[in-house]
Amino acid sequence: MSMNLYVGGFAPVRGVDTPPNGTDGHWPWAAPFTIYTKLSKINIPSKIFVFLDMREDRVNWSNFMTMMNGYPNDPLQYHLGDLPGMYHALACGFSFADGHSEIHKWRDRRTTPPMGPINPDAPSFASPRNVDVAWLQDASTRPK
Repeated sequence: MSMNLYVGGFAPVRGVDTPPNGTDGHWPWAAPFTIYTKLSKINIPSKIFVFLDMREDRVNWSNFMTMMNGYPNDPLQYHLGDLPGMYHALACGFSFADGHSEIHKWRDRRTTPPMGPINPDAPSFASPRNVDVAWLQDASTRPK
């Protein structure tokens, strides 16, 4: 399980961020997007996920960062970084801010590469026109 980075953000950075506000980790692709630090700030709780099944071979910070490159209308810029789980017949469990949960089936094979070392082994990799990236972006956050 992992938590949506945009719900809570990274822990505050001493001397840079003022607690209790979470941050975007100072990643340039995250900065233009909302970090929801309180449930009351999520204006569409049925559309923003809080937890998901995350692939065990991509766990790093205990949060799930959806790469927002290309959102909302430039699919040639889509990237994948953290990868969602695929343990349910190439699908993943999500829980949303309104309390409901659902299983989402992945449609693009690039979202579910075989377990093990990911090639390229980089923080993110291009995945243009990947419909799964579009779905993840729409379920993660909104522009500020």
